[in-house]
Amino acid sequence: MRTISVRLDDGSEARLNNLCQNLGLSQSEVVKAGLALLQQQSTSPAALAERLGLVGSFSSATPDNGTTSRGRDHASLLRQKLSDQHKRERQAGPQS
Repeated sequence: MRTISVRLDDGSEARLNNLCQNLGLSQSEVVKAGLALLQQQSTSPAALAERLGLVGSFSSATPDNGTTSRGRDHASLLRQKLSDQHKRERQAGPQS
């Protein structure tokens, strides 16, 4: 197991000491528990947006296909754009 050093301001040190005393845990145990809790609570921005109902919640009108959800349909829209670009490049032929 590896040992690390952490610099704490006075307030953080007091909170750590209070937690240790109240919970009956060592400083290492409190820090490990805090890391585990932070990791458990952390989410990616995409997961957070989905959880908050932001993904697919807006529709965008496009001139070629009416109303669509660009957030939800982004993969197919990107594939279509790349396909169209490749078609144009093939039609143009090799450039010297």
